[in-house]
Amino acid sequence: MLRRMRNVFCIRLLITAGIVASGLIVSAHATTEDGSEDDAWGWVDGLFPCATPRPTPCPGRCSQKVGLTENFDGVVPPILPPDWLATNALGSPPLWVTSNSGLPVPPSESPPNAAFVDDPGVVSDKRLDSLHFSVSGTGVQLIFDHNFNLQASDVDPNVGFDGGVLEISFDGGNTFQDILAVGGSFSFGGYNRTISTDRGSPIAGRQAWSGNSGGFICTIVHLPFLPPGGRFRWRMASDNSGSGEGWRVDTVAVTMCARIPGCSPTPHPRPTPAPRPVPAAPPSPRATPAFTPVPRPSP
Repeated sequence: MLRRMRNVFCIRLLITAGIVASGLIVSAHATTEDGSEDDAWGWVDGLFPCATPRPTPCPGRCSQKVGLTENFDGVVPPILPPDWLATNALGSPPLWVTSNSGLPVPPSESPPNAAFVDDPGVVSDKRLDSLHFSVSGTGVQLIFDHNFNLQASDVDPNVGFDGGVLEISFDGGNTFQDILAVGGSFSFGGYNRTISTDRGSPIAGRQAWSGNSGGFICTIVHLPFLPPGGRFRWRMASDNSGSGEGWRVDTVAVTMCARIPGCSPTPHPRPTPAPRPVPAAPPSPRATPAFTPVPRPSP
């Protein structure tokens, strides 16, 4: 019995190691269009926040998977990571900050910190913009964990009053659009309510995350393309009818297929080797004529 249990344990360990080995390995550096490496990105070989299927390999010989993770743990609250920007388009402070305590609980998915914004009882429009992406790519996947408790209807489970949306900019952060309006799609953890149109919300009528998530949940977004200079935006908007506990975002991960600098899509053909000369066959030996004796004439 002990030997059998030991064998089962070893088999499970091997299976687990195989799963880990077959997962995505992320580039340790970002590569800019001129071929240089951008260490300021924070690109890492890292773990991702949700259990996801193995990403589809990048097409072609000149495309490679690259990725970025941000768990907000490299700064001291309330400071945001470099190039992350918090603004209030409407309403007074506070703005988005990093936080390691308070509501909603738990305060983070990867302790100690997460990005956090409150949900006030007045009209507000609070925005958190990611860093600028210094590389471009296709087949983009955005994964993040978030925990929200935002004011919503307790009568209609489809209606929210205060809510959060995900937006993206293709022009360096000048303008933003909802992720679904630019060809994005949720494969997990998408919007769960529609914001009421009669209470003054800046995102009235839009699909959003609202209500109580009951702790951290995983959201996975697929995008066809992300340009250099693109940014993601987590936007929380409230109306004037009541308040909630707020919204926390943690362990953001992005992967995409980026072009390998200097790579030629068409491999150089190998020269065809010249055919080796075939040696001539040796001449066939001449047959020795048979000797026929000639009879001598009789005397």
